[in-house]
Amino acid sequence: MMNRPRQPKKSEKIEVRLSHEEKSALQSLARRQGRTISTIVRDLLADHLRDVLQAEQQPSIRERTAMILKPVATHPRKLAAALAASLGLGVLVLPTAVAEPVKVELQGDFQRTTAEAREQHKFNSVMAIEPGTPGTFLTATPESDVPGYRIELTVSPEEAGRIQIDVSIYRGLEGDDLIAHPVLTAEAGKEARIHVGDDAESYEIALKIGES
Repeated sequence: MMNRPRQPKKSEKIEVRLSHEEKSALQSLARRQGRTISTIVRDLLADHLRDVLQAEQQPSIRERTAMILKPVATHPRKLAAALAASLGLGVLVLPTAVAEPVKVELQGDFQRTTAEAREQHKFNSVMAIEPGTPGTFLTATPESDVPGYRIELTVSPEEAGRIQIDVSIYRGLEGDDLIAHPVLTAEAGKEARIHVGDDAESYEIALKIGES
């Protein structure tokens, strides 16, 4: 005769160890509520399990935020255009947090005159800078007593295609010795020039701005 599989019990018994203080508090609670200790423990355990299972089935706050922000980060301008159309707006300006990087073509001509010689250092580069976040360009000058120069650019898009450019020029690569800090406004796609200094030290930078 084959043994039939044992059917699960309608209820199971487990042992839970409590401190003397915890047991006394539980007994006091049971007397006040007119319930048994087993009933109180069973209800508390059922409530806790239900809350845990519900929390596991729901996406976390980080996951929900990522789902919301993903289309914004992927296609910010398309999303802005759709929102503007749905709201009946002609233009919807994006905050800098989701604005696209700005391409900056950078050319420089730095000249210094010392008692020994006249130094000239030219450079050029192309940078993609996030609006509101400084972009850094380093250029070394190994044959000079100055180890190099550090240039930091911060771009802030304005209306009508204009862009404000905050420029910091430092002597040295660490950014400790500030030479000049000009701020200018340029039109996208057009060149803007900066010239600071004197006959002893001359710093000229040409910037051409265009969205990347």
